[in-house]
Amino acid sequence: MLTSIVRTLVPLIVGALTTWAATYLGVDLPTGALEEVVTVLVAAVYYTVVRLLEEHVSPVFGRVLLGLGLRGTPRYETAA
Repeated sequence: MLTSIVRTLVPLIVGALTTWAATYLGVDLPTGALEEVVTVLVAAVYYTVVRLLEEHVSPVFGRVLLGLGLRGTPRYETAA
């Protein structure tokens, strides 16, 4: 579970930190950029909470709140 959380959150966190650093360095960001940071933070918290519920309470939480009700793990096929 930790791997899936890390792989999902790292790109979100990098984006948020980049925006924060730009603001800290005096770059005037439009309101849209700040809205994107809030969106990233909400998505990160939502995903983490749902994964914790899925892992420690019931797999139904992940299936319904993350996978739109789909069952099973993803399977990837390699191209021949």
